[in-house]
Amino acid sequence: MLPTQSRLVAEVDVLRVGDLLRWGHPRIDLVGESVGLDRAVRWGLPTDLLDPSPYLRGGELVLTSGISIRDAASQRAFVRSVRRTRPAAIGYALGVVESAVPPALISAANAAGLAVLSVPPDVPFVEITRRIAHEQQRHDAEELARESVGAIFDMVRRGHASAVVLRERLIHVLGDVPGVWVLAARGRVLRPLDSALVGTTGGFSVAVVPATQPGPPTDDLLAGDVGWSGPVDPAALAGALREAIAAASLAARHGAPRGPRDLATWEGLIERLTPEQLAPFRDRLLAPLIDYDARHRTTLLETVERLCQRDGSVISAASDLFVHVNTVRKRVERIEALTGLNPLETRGRAAFLVALVARGAGAS
Repeated sequence: MLPTQSRLVAEVDVLRVGDLLRWGHPRIDLVGESVGLDRAVRWGLPTDLLDPSPYLRGGELVLTSGISIRDAASQRAFVRSVRRTRPAAIGYALGVVESAVPPALISAANAAGLAVLSVPPDVPFVEITRRIAHEQQRHDAEELARESVGAIFDMVRRGHASAVVLRERLIHVLGDVPGVWVLAARGRVLRPLDSALVGTTGGFSVAVVPATQPGPPTDDLLAGDVGWSGPVDPAALAGALREAIAAASLAARHGAPRGPRDLATWEGLIERLTPEQLAPFRDRLLAPLIDYDARHRTTLLETVERLCQRDGSVISAASDLFVHVNTVRKRVERIEALTGLNPLETRGRAAFLVALVARGAGAS
């Protein structure tokens, strides 16, 4: 069974409130409830204004010494003013006004879903803002590097460049390996391990890792919505990139890892087709049935669905629909008149199957 955690997969790679608590230096402590720890931190803003909201843009660690919020009423007003801008958290400096964070401030902030952090007297705000800025620069640099690699992945995947352009990078990161897997995930970050070349392209994070065995990647590389390619020679990276990204699209829809074998399905076929290629199936085969059903209060579309589910068996479809087999046959005649295809014939049913799956892909 595949594990739910992976040493390669992380959530979207941003600095979060919970990360600040693990710094060690400068030390920041959580007071009150463990709420809002997953909020992203964009930067730190020291302020002693009662209402700093005009200067907030969202994602700030709002740092206050407490000078302007000495009583419970002003502390609650302060929280109301900052919460409108969706800050990351509130930090309170100890030793300027109070030796402990005021309970009213903690209660109001926690009720608003905001974490409250206490800042020791020996930690100046500038150390915190400088550390946040440093972390953001590091994250930005890593993201830029991933985008740079991802741009090359994209050119190789689309056939605009040969996999040879990645050879030196692959050897530098992976060594001269005989085979690689490509892994992809949508809306996540594949961590750049010591032996992984990672890039982002088209909303996907993509990692090329050494293939250490035949078949699928080892379990510790897979998680909920990761798609992967079969092991390939690094020179055949273009096809593996296309395969992994198509599998990742399928994995995102099903919430489980998907690989090459899963692509050899109707759903896998749909994932490889563009919206322009899918549109004729929906427009030519389904739209006329939907329109006819709406105008005549019939169930032609449902009849097609049942026939496809029952491999063209009129008897089984009639049983599912609680109608006589002759009723199904008459509906089939109408379906063929409207679309030019007969769902009782293999070729026609195959086209309707694609159309039905394409409808689901279009809705998602």
